[in-house]
Order: sequence, then C-alpha cells, then structure tokens
Amino acid sequence: MTHAPANTPAARLARLGRQRDFSLPRFRRALETAARTEDRGELLRHVLTEWTGLPFGAEDAAGTWATIEEAFLDLRERMGAPLGLQTVLLHHFHTRAGLLEEPRVVSERDLAVLRVNAMTDPLTGLYNRRFLLEHLAREISRAERSGGVLSVVLMDLKDFKSVNDRFGHPVGDSVLVRTARVIRETLRTVDAGCRWGGDEFVLVLPNTHLLSAFPGVERIRRRVGSLALPVRAEMRIGLHYGIASYPTDGKTADFLLKTADLRLYQCREQSHFMREDRRHHPRFMAEEMSVRIEAEGVTPWTASVMDVGYGGVAIRAPRDRKWPPRWTAELYRQPRPERHAVRLRALHWAPLTGGDVRVGCAYV
Repeated sequence: MTHAPANTPAARLARLGRQRDFSLPRFRRALETAARTEDRGELLRHVLTEWTGLPFGAEDAAGTWATIEEAFLDLRERMGAPLGLQTVLLHHFHTRAGLLEEPRVVSERDLAVLRVNAMTDPLTGLYNRRFLLEHLAREISRAERSGGVLSVVLMDLKDFKSVNDRFGHPVGDSVLVRTARVIRETLRTVDAGCRWGGDEFVLVLPNTHLLSAFPGVERIRRRVGSLALPVRAEMRIGLHYGIASYPTDGKTADFLLKTADLRLYQCREQSHFMREDRRHHPRFMAEEMSVRIEAEGVTPWTASVMDVGYGGVAIRAPRDRKWPPRWTAELYRQPRPERHAVRLRALHWAPLTGGDVRVGCAYV
C-alpha cells in the first residue's frame, strides 16, 4: 500500500477524516477546492486507500464515497453528534461489506509512530528494556545457527545519584541524554544500545568476542568521562561496565546479563579502592581462559589467565619461567574453543602463594 505525501491535497483530506470532530460539510468544501486542480476520483482513491488500506479504482472511489456519506448521515441521525468518520468507515467496510478482516481505526503512519514508541525509551531515544530482551534472544539464536559470537555490555554511570542530588533531576536527565548520544555515535550500525533503567545501559554487540569488545566500550567510557557538568562543579561523571560473551560466558540472555552484571560489580569495586587517575580500565576474571606462549628459542608452554582488560591480560606462571621481551600468544577459552592470536610483553610480576607469580602483560 502506498501513502500520499504529507503535504499533498489527498494527505490533507485524509487528516481531516481522522479528526474526532469530523465535519462532513467542511470535508466537502475541502474536497471541492482540491478538485479544482486535481482529479476528484483520484483524490478519493488516495484518501480511501489511506483510511482503510484497501485498493480502489478512481471510478469506484466516487461511488464508494457517496455510500459513505449516506451511511454517515444515517448513523448520525440514529446515534447523534459527535460522530467520527472512522467509526462510519469501520461500520461500512467491516460490519456491512466484510472487507476488513483486521479492522483498525489508526492510520499506517500513526501505527509506525506507535511501534517506535513501544520499543524506545522516551527520554534517551535508545531502545527500551522490552526490545532489548527480544533483540538479544534473536541475536543469540542467530549466533547459535551460524556458529558465531556476540557480546553483551552492562554499564552504569558513576556518582549519578550525586548529580541528581546536587544539581537536580533536569541536569541528571541531561547527562542521560548526552550519554545516550555518545552511545549512538560510537556503536556500529549492527549494534544495539538500550536503556536498561535509571542510569543503566546495555549494549548488544553481534560478531564481537570479549577481547574485541573492550576498545569500543573504552571509547564510550572516555567520552562520557569528559562530559561537562555545570560551572564550578568539582565532580566528574564516570562509567562502570561489565562484558559477557556468547557462548563462553553463557548461552541464554538471562545468564549473559547476570555475568555482565557480576563484572559490572567488579568494576565498581575497583573504582572504590583505586584512584581514578590510576585506574585506566577495569579488569575482569576470565573463567577457564588460558594462553599458549610461543617465542623464538623458548619451548611453547601454556598458562592460565587470571584476568583480562582493555590493555592486556594477567597470567599465572611458575616463578622460574624465563620471559622474552615480546612473544606471540594464543588466548583460548573453554568449553567451546574461542581462540584469539595476540602479541604480548610482560610489564610486572607479583608473587602468589604456591610458588607462582602473577605476570601482568600488555598487548603489543
């Protein structure tokens, strides 16, 4: 079905017909005025199609409209005013003619607006929680069929309650809107940004594993951290986040969100005991993740990964292990193999119980 452009005579006539206080004499005058420059039958064909979604010919439209006028006058005499034209259209095409199997009195254009409102958050314009759950389930099914991966990111704003308490909710709403703008501008076309509730946001990143999700989320964190608050404000907005990936962290939407929430909690804990200028990025526990290290002149060996972050990984290794300046490593996860080739170099060592050491490595 095609729609008349918004500013054409047919579109203006269609809008008159949707008014609750529809006036038949006013519509007749508008129709005759428009018919001076355009074919009357074509006008009625466009208008009736816009109202009902049914196909009409130019010749049939004139006769159908005459029948609608008679029905309108008959119903108004029996029911009294006010009487909307859409009520008459529904009575004629559905009850009497049986042409509308799924009758509705809302235009296709209005339905499109309702669909958008049903899936978006009114403040930020991001997708809402209901859309998120449906979309995430679809993306998991798609990844399962294709053998792909996806990541889920759960984020919240640091000290957002203090912004509301100190500057009021209008400023807090402004921070949420600007954060949503940063999210939209940073994400790819295939990604989805959603407002989970309050100051929490969720990202769904198809074809993205855990390690490749870090750079994009870090860009969002840095841009949100640079948002300006009112003049003379000594506080800054920060961003906490947690990432979970399918299928290694979970295979259902609920489990992925719970894992991301757990890592979000770990990120909050780090920001509590570390100064912000020292915490360049959060680090998360990586369950059942190992690294195979290969370098020239060194026998390849495998170590367990203790945690991962934007800038590198930390691994558990024997104290007497020799380390080359740089080496090629392959990170892999269980139970399903998920392998990522990286270049690493060791930065610092910390002793652990049992004679091992924790080695912090940076990506090269």
